[in-house]
Amino acid sequence: MNNQSALTFIEECEFDLERIEFIIKALGSTNNAVPYLTKYSIIKVCGTLEQCFKTIISDFCTHNQSTQAVKFIDISFRESSINPNIQNIHKSLSKFDEDWNKEFKKQLKANVNKLRIQDSIKSLNNARNQFAHGGNPTVTFNDVKNYYVDAKIIIEMLDGIIV
Repeated sequence: MNNQSALTFIEECEFDLERIEFIIKALGSTNNAVPYLTKYSIIKVCGTLEQCFKTIISDFCTHNQSTQAVKFIDISFRESSINPNIQNIHKSLSKFDEDWNKEFKKQLKANVNKLRIQDSIKSLNNARNQFAHGGNPTVTFNDVKNYYVDAKIIIEMLDGIIV
């Protein structure tokens, strides 16, 4: 990863997922705490993906900029709440640089696992939104982990495009 902040977010998320997996193995998959740990992992993963994509864009765009430009990008983009779904990533990229968006579309389309990656990030966002709105997501912890591995590919693509 080129963006060290995004790399740190990813490493912290993966460490949390490893700890949660260890706890689930110790408790057993039928323990009453497992659904809560799974819900936490959904929020952690989605939050990490959101932080990463916004940080990669914001850090690049604020480098060597005026205090005013940095403040504007931080308030209007970095600190805003944006679900990390494909559509929002496209919209965000287009707002900053249409060429970034075109390259992202090109790389995503060329990836042999394109459909799985898209399904994974969509499933994560759906589970997050379901939980955030009072629902009870049915994904398992292993689902969340697998979806994260796929969705992280999107972050790696962005990190390679925005340099």
